[in-house]
Amino acid sequence: MLLLGTPEQFGAAVPDGMTVIPISCQSEGALEVYIEPVLPMPHLVIVGDSPMTRTLASLAGALGWRTDLIRGPDFTPEAADARSMIVVATQGHDDEDVLERAVAARPAYLGLVGSRRRGATVLGYLADRGVPRDQLDRVRVPAGLDLGPTTHQEIAVAILAELVQLRASGALAGPYERRPATESARQAGPEGGRPAARPALVTDPVCGMAVSADASRPVRYEGTDYYFCCAGCRQAFEQDPDAYLKKETRC
Repeated sequence: MLLLGTPEQFGAAVPDGMTVIPISCQSEGALEVYIEPVLPMPHLVIVGDSPMTRTLASLAGALGWRTDLIRGPDFTPEAADARSMIVVATQGHDDEDVLERAVAARPAYLGLVGSRRRGATVLGYLADRGVPRDQLDRVRVPAGLDLGPTTHQEIAVAILAELVQLRASGALAGPYERRPATESARQAGPEGGRPAARPALVTDPVCGMAVSADASRPVRYEGTDYYFCCAGCRQAFEQDPDAYLKKETRC
């Protein structure tokens, strides 16, 4: 919840947890803004028909994820998009064809349930069929945390645990999920060179609000540039600069 105005305008009416943001409004009005975030719902596509796939679908549903459980022959690339997570668990029934279709969807995550040996065979076959290596390198085999031989319930938990971990770290960044910047990326400029300069913050001499120097048309007075939060403050300053500069000097 944001309260745009001055603390004096709201007085004791400001509830706990609300943020008051000072603004300069020529009408001396105030504005109360309610913000409700809308987060994208994770989309999990599980391809296969087995006790493990049904357990995984149930667990993902308990997290509130949108989950589609699809038989191998019925799966098409249109069932997923760049934000989706696909788990292929066809257990040797047309693994190659299903995985090739899954690769074509270019999802945020693609995992194949099976041993490393089986995975190497499937990926090698697809490479021989001309599937680009960079796309095959994104396939995780085995899907989920590698626990070795275990029960189908534990395999489902291991897969879901990996997906939760990757999403929490930002590694499954899609159009609506930003990948956390690395330290080098944060320090580098737009082209990886010198660090990008942050816009300087200056004080509006009329209302005292902090404004960005690169987002405001300045007024030059006696060799100095002054910046403003709005056209009203700029106009007031242009009419009598000394009145505001004297006030600024006294402060």
